[in-house]
Amino acid sequence: MSRSFDLVGLDGTNPLGFLAALGTMASLHYAGRGEPRLRWKCTNRWTAVLEAVNVDAKTQDDLVALLVETLRGRTVSKEADKRRKCAEQEMQRAKTAIKNKREEIRKRGLRGSQRTEVEERELRPLEREYQEKRRRWLDALREVVPRPELALGKRLDCTPSEYREHVAAVMNSASQASRETLDMYGSFGVDAIRQKNNDSIEPTPFCFIRGSGHQDFLDTARELIARVTEEAVVRTLFSVWSYPDQGLSMRWDPIEDRRYALMDRDPTASGNKPRTMWMANLLAYRSLAVFPAAPVGRRLQVSGWDPNHQTFTWPLWEHPLSLDAVRSLVQLRELVKERPNVPALRALGIVAAYRTTRIEVGSGANKKLNFSPARRVV
Repeated sequence: MSRSFDLVGLDGTNPLGFLAALGTMASLHYAGRGEPRLRWKCTNRWTAVLEAVNVDAKTQDDLVALLVETLRGRTVSKEADKRRKCAEQEMQRAKTAIKNKREEIRKRGLRGSQRTEVEERELRPLEREYQEKRRRWLDALREVVPRPELALGKRLDCTPSEYREHVAAVMNSASQASRETLDMYGSFGVDAIRQKNNDSIEPTPFCFIRGSGHQDFLDTARELIARVTEEAVVRTLFSVWSYPDQGLSMRWDPIEDRRYALMDRDPTASGNKPRTMWMANLLAYRSLAVFPAAPVGRRLQVSGWDPNHQTFTWPLWEHPLSLDAVRSLVQLRELVKERPNVPALRALGIVAAYRTTRIEVGSGANKKLNFSPARRVV
């Protein structure tokens, strides 16, 4: 007989709580642990309820053990990780050489065809060397990542051709019963839409960390996987969050907007470091498989986001739904309209919907992205 579990730690009005709930369901679904279903219950707040869990999960401890098993991914050998680090160092040296050479050429004050000739002779060989060393690094990375999609690199900054290469490799071994990696790739971006300032794919608007504070999107996910424990999963799912963890955040919790005007003391003080919930962030990362990206004209469109990627809107429902049903629900165009049609959404079983704004704090290398506190729109 299947069990239901009240996930009292997951607040549906918090974007991180909502995403973590979907990630919990997705983790069990893709691991072949039955067909879990999710609903929301309103008491003093909206909390997640997980139902129809695999028959092996008879207790809370059983559920936590199943989640820990799927969150940890495959074991990585120390020798393979050493090769990865060496390859990354070689790649970074090649990248620095390109930067230094560009600066050197600039200082020469060359113009027109003369500059073009010098760049072809001196700069292009360094760029080719960098691409070769980057490929070697990606090959080494593929051997050590605990989850296949992390082989894309540290950031979502691959070129369209690199993206296609990775997806094609996964498609050769994927099946209907084993397609999580493809769904994750499908949420990261598409090869048809590039960033305006470079040749990289445009990343999903969920990508809030892009190097600021020496954190990168995929590398943070890899680091979080290394910190999976049963205790951390229990704290996330079954207790009101106490934020005991420091660093390694996807920045999807509005509490991480730490501007001076919003705090009672200096946010840069040594005793006032930002805190987070590691496993909530990792579970939320796993939910991205439910939010596919697609090209719409010349723009990247992702489920739940308005066309300009300024706001993210999500629904809550009271009847238990499967992962496929939830995937359909979050893709509803009516949700992202400025003024949703409330009767139409309620007819589909949506009892509430919340909206948050993606905000930018700071500038340049110190720019950080955050979610604002959510407001109810349905």
